[in-house]
Amino acid sequence: MPTGYETKTEMYKFIRVEDYFNDYKSWDRLDRVLSHTFDGSKKILSLGFRNSDNQSCLMLLYFPRKDTYRLRFNPGKSEFDDYTVYNTRAVVMDTFDQLCDTMEDFTIDYQEYNDRVEVISKGHDNKPFLKLEVTLAPFQIQAFKFNASGAEYLVLSDSNPGIYYSKKTYSGSDSDDYAMIQAKIKPASAKYCGFGEHGGGSLYKNEVQLTYFNFDNMMSKQVYNQGAMDDREPLYHSNPFFIEFYGVPAEDSVYGIFVDNSSQVFMDLGYLNSKQYMIGTRFGDLDYYVFIGDSCSDIMDAYSSIVGRSRLKPRYALGYHQGCYGYDTRKKLENVAENYRKYQIPIDGLHIDVDIQKDYQTFTIDESRFPDPKGMFTGLRNNGFMCSTNITPIISNKDDNYLTYRSGLEQQFFVKDLRHGPLNYDGESYQNYQSGSETYYFFKDPNYNTGSPYVGEVYYGGDRGTTGHYPDFGRKEVRDWWGKQYKYLFEMGLEMVWQDMTTPCIRDTRGDMRSFPFKLKITDDSVKMYTQSDSDLAASNENTTTVIKVWNLFSYNLHKATYHGLNNLGIPGRENKRNFIIGRGGMHRFAGLWTGDNASSWDFLRVTLPQVLALGISGQAVSGSDVGGFEIEQDWEHWADPELFIRWTTMGAFLPWFRNHYIAKGRKFFQEPYAYQFVDLNAIPPEARYLYTSVLPVCKHYIELRYRLMQLFYDAMFENTINGMPICRTMFLNDSEDRALFNDKLPFLNNQFFVGKDLLIAPVLEKQSKDNANGKRDIYLPEGSDWYSFKDNRSPLSPAVEGGGEVRGFDAHIDANEDHIGYIVPIYVRSGAVIPTIELEQFVGELNAKQQPNPVTLNMYPGQSGQYTMFLDDGVSRSSAPAGDPQSGSDPLAKSEYRETRISHSYTLPNVREIEVNRIHDNFTPQENYFFVAILHDPGEMTGQSGPLKSVEVSGQPAAFISGGTTEERADHLRNASSNAWYYNENIRISFMKVFDNSSSISIKAEYLA
Repeated sequence: MPTGYETKTEMYKFIRVEDYFNDYKSWDRLDRVLSHTFDGSKKILSLGFRNSDNQSCLMLLYFPRKDTYRLRFNPGKSEFDDYTVYNTRAVVMDTFDQLCDTMEDFTIDYQEYNDRVEVISKGHDNKPFLKLEVTLAPFQIQAFKFNASGAEYLVLSDSNPGIYYSKKTYSGSDSDDYAMIQAKIKPASAKYCGFGEHGGGSLYKNEVQLTYFNFDNMMSKQVYNQGAMDDREPLYHSNPFFIEFYGVPAEDSVYGIFVDNSSQVFMDLGYLNSKQYMIGTRFGDLDYYVFIGDSCSDIMDAYSSIVGRSRLKPRYALGYHQGCYGYDTRKKLENVAENYRKYQIPIDGLHIDVDIQKDYQTFTIDESRFPDPKGMFTGLRNNGFMCSTNITPIISNKDDNYLTYRSGLEQQFFVKDLRHGPLNYDGESYQNYQSGSETYYFFKDPNYNTGSPYVGEVYYGGDRGTTGHYPDFGRKEVRDWWGKQYKYLFEMGLEMVWQDMTTPCIRDTRGDMRSFPFKLKITDDSVKMYTQSDSDLAASNENTTTVIKVWNLFSYNLHKATYHGLNNLGIPGRENKRNFIIGRGGMHRFAGLWTGDNASSWDFLRVTLPQVLALGISGQAVSGSDVGGFEIEQDWEHWADPELFIRWTTMGAFLPWFRNHYIAKGRKFFQEPYAYQFVDLNAIPPEARYLYTSVLPVCKHYIELRYRLMQLFYDAMFENTINGMPICRTMFLNDSEDRALFNDKLPFLNNQFFVGKDLLIAPVLEKQSKDNANGKRDIYLPEGSDWYSFKDNRSPLSPAVEGGGEVRGFDAHIDANEDHIGYIVPIYVRSGAVIPTIELEQFVGELNAKQQPNPVTLNMYPGQSGQYTMFLDDGVSRSSAPAGDPQSGSDPLAKSEYRETRISHSYTLPNVREIEVNRIHDNFTPQENYFFVAILHDPGEMTGQSGPLKSVEVSGQPAAFISGGTTEERADHLRNASSNAWYYNENIRISFMKVFDNSSSISIKAEYLA
């Protein structure tokens, strides 16, 4: 019998993706279905086979939604009850039956034939939606969808053979483990996107191999030494979800696959064979969900209904943030805060690394370097700064008086040093990869297999770090204990958490792949069958598993423990506050994600955008990279190249997570945007000096633009909690009908994106050179809409550009001149779009905190029609989030205390444009009792004395027209108006209106000149 790639020594090793798939054709495979039964009440199809040992084995196919099916298979399982009814931690609801109860009703028709069985799903309209056809011999699964005409077409199909498996030749419990591969046909036209956090400069992942294995991969080069552009490198976070587009060019056909496995997962996207792709798992069941729809939004809705949607983050999370490994005294930290306010660069967050800790003891503050921490945090918060500190999941064991250490030790909350055999009491050889070389380090652990707490070590560079123990997060009581440890820091004034070293990161002398030893046993709660009452079960080690089998679970449980802990700190004034965690790995429901330790290089800039867009597709609402780069690229460098920093900051201004973060500690001297002006330009080549002087004005301009667009970002984040659509969207999410995006315009997916559905961003990701005409770039505008160059209401609109073509040679060179600074990032707006803006603030909520209004301006772009949904709330309360079932991912304190307003506009007559402003949900009252409307005029519109508009009515009553004086005087008059009014600014060709928000339904009629 073939045994595949596994040998006795290889089970406890990290396997490179190319090695996993190297000899898969020699593995065993499923040949024919020997039995089949369908449970109509549970909508489950059971398929019986014989495995390579001639033993019965069972595959299960579930149908939780009309557009979704789930496949589970393990060659070692022969009975229905061998498969747990409990969901994994990746899925909402405790059991699969409970999950199905949350879905819309649908029906199933089941038919048996001599050579096949068919399952057809139907919705409320009784129309067929999905057909799953299982061919009995040779075994094959094919999925069909029905189009609007009722005709069926093939969406996806297994290869033949479709499933390979290899039994590991071990004794004991390991005999039940199989390596498995699912192979599916890859249409020549198909494109594959998503895949969570991976390297490579391309959003689409055709003809590549990928590895999912949480790994502390400094500068993304440890396994293959190729750096950020290598797709194969395992990174910090694992989310094996992807979407196939354009697999059926003649139909609106999209599908997604989510692989539910917390150990190492592999993918081959046509790399070995261009006609198929493969999914590989090493441990546990082959368990995946398939979502089928007409558009990506269908897939996002279905996928997020299974894995849950992000909890609503506080509004300040979308602001600008600054972090540094090296803000190691109170004076340094406060100096940074002072300078940001001095130069009036808007900012909300300051992030303090482990520098704040006493002797690297997690949850502590060294008051010799940060005296009076409560006073410090209070002062910073009063100045608009929310602060976090770096929390790593190690508890130092060097000081018996360290309270968290003593408490965890007394309650036996740490991972015990118990190993799976065969054992070597002389020591263990730990596997690691560094700069492309596989290494082994032989080490004798002090508590080796004694049942005492496992001793690891965290290394922070130089002589910095500590040995210590790790919480056993698989136990609920341990997670509860961990959450309570934050109380002191938050009593001091901390507002958010920076969750780091989440794999957990352990020095390579004490564990495998810079984390736990692969043979170490930890509590396995990967399925939801264990509750708080199961502490005895946990203590008896009956539910422990070797770490390698649940490798990616620790990070999930860490973020979960922190999230729930922060929600239950019991600190007066925080009872109803949303918490925010920015983590390196974890789970989208609980935290935002930053992409780990990058470097100041153009490759890392290029890879940032595909990574963030892929994470958005995979469910992660808030993500981003360290703006400017964390590390230096070359040892002689002491700051990020100013051109690179400008390009990174100006792109980061439009991504969800926007944090400038770098390492000092003798590596970098600075990275704050105001600091570049202090560089001695005499030491800089004359031709590069303008870049240094451009950093402050250019970065400040785009950070300010981010803050004026804050409502747009917040609306997109709020929407994500409802339908799973990301804040920043790849172009095909909004314009999936544009087939060019999957053909000749495919490369534009790597360097253009949307904020929401109508604001198109096209950053420059290359160094200015002769190759790009010194900072010029081409821009593709999706078909089906006209597009306007974004002028930021500083100059009149240029003529609209027809979609489906390119704007060639857009001049985006770096120049801080006022007339050019707004074009350093090319931005286009869809015709008919509504883009909300607010007044500039130095931090989120500044004006309201000072009891001053900050009204929304609804910027209405020319077009036949358009629609926008806006969400208003207080930005911080848990109760303002949409209410729902907590088990399906909703916050239990959510009470829908928000206002949802639908803004739509259309021409009811050739010269009459009606704007409807309707409150769809009204459970919040903002401080402002009015809003502004800015109607931007196309240059082709006829103009009279009052501009292109003849008159304006609000809810049937004429709005007063303000005339005379300068445009500034008219603007002041409008701002101070006590009733509905409007004026025309001829300098920028915009009609501005002030509308009092005194009704749940407001109709605005703008009559244009005939």
